[in-house]
Amino acid sequence: MRGKVLILTGTFFVTILCLHSTWPVWCQSRPELTIQSESAVLMDGTTGQILFKKNPEKQFSPASLIKMMTLYLAFDAIKRGTVKFDQEVLVSKRAWKMGGSQMFLEVGDRVKFIELIKGVATISANDGALAIAEFLTGSEEVFVHQMNEKARALGLKHTRFVNSHGLHAKGQQTSAIDMASLGFHYIDQHPDALKFHGLPEHTYRGIKQKNWNPLLKRDKSVDGLKTGYLRRAGYHFLFSAKKDSQRLIGIVMGAKTAESRDGDALKLIGYGFKNFSTLTVVKEGEVVGKVKVPNGDLPELGLSATKTLIVTVNKTVEESISLRKEIPPSANPPISKGDILGKLVLEGEGFSREEIDLVASQDVLPKSYTKYYVLGSAAMVSLLVFFYWRRRVPRKKPKKRRR
Repeated sequence: MRGKVLILTGTFFVTILCLHSTWPVWCQSRPELTIQSESAVLMDGTTGQILFKKNPEKQFSPASLIKMMTLYLAFDAIKRGTVKFDQEVLVSKRAWKMGGSQMFLEVGDRVKFIELIKGVATISANDGALAIAEFLTGSEEVFVHQMNEKARALGLKHTRFVNSHGLHAKGQQTSAIDMASLGFHYIDQHPDALKFHGLPEHTYRGIKQKNWNPLLKRDKSVDGLKTGYLRRAGYHFLFSAKKDSQRLIGIVMGAKTAESRDGDALKLIGYGFKNFSTLTVVKEGEVVGKVKVPNGDLPELGLSATKTLIVTVNKTVEESISLRKEIPPSANPPISKGDILGKLVLEGEGFSREEIDLVASQDVLPKSYTKYYVLGSAAMVSLLVFFYWRRRVPRKKPKKRRR
């Protein structure tokens, strides 16, 4: 009985707090999300904001998720112009001997670079991944060195690569937070790569294989990215999903079965789209404030934002986003277009503090009194001319009347 009284009392006070206007964020209702996989991360694909995490830094063998970095470097080379999609790649004996998933390359094959990309993106071809590595740098060892350099540049703190394909290798490791970040940067830098990940199948030498991504047919919002499995690591899945203008990137690692892995991924996707919104708060170049210029040739000056600000928020508070303008009461000319005159500050629960410089939208010169001098001088000259004319013109004498 006593326990029930305590529960009812606690519920009463929580309800009172939620009704009070000063507690809107504390009382946000976020449904419980149970993930069976050992580790998981859900991220907004536009802002990079973390929406859910479970053991995000736990380390695993990455398995075929490694191929995401292999593809990243391949698209980097395409972007730089050092490689073209239609270039032919000579398949080595080492690539031919690769085990596991493959597109069945043969020694001496001359295969177009784009076909290797398709094979790696859709059916996780180990032989294709090694062929890419050898083609881009001459050897897998050099390529792996570049993979690790790229990982450091992207801030992947828990990741170390030993090969280009993901088969077990001692010391090869990563984490969910690192792989989610890798997926985020990959799509940000190479958005066109998603069309390869979304291909339903891949055919080489007449052998047709279906895309290994199991969610492409189960959820229309899913458009990538990569699965992975090793017996000692479990089932992994790095996925991307897009609905309207909102994109989600998520990962589950260490699932016991493929079914539980897929179920966890679908849970994360549903959770993200249902509970969060990605909003454009202000656009680059948008005039968001004004400052008075008492001594300028304009009475006031518009201040524009230097960049676009996009945030991800819980849908329960998206109407309460507020921006604080730090603008001085006045500014002194001369002012050049682009001069920083203020700040726009975004602060709130659920996202990090953001500051945007506010700059002058046009030039402002000091107020000029020349025109007043000119007008005054012209008036004085006119008066002097008038008085001079009046004195010079003789007055006519009145005629005498005849008697």
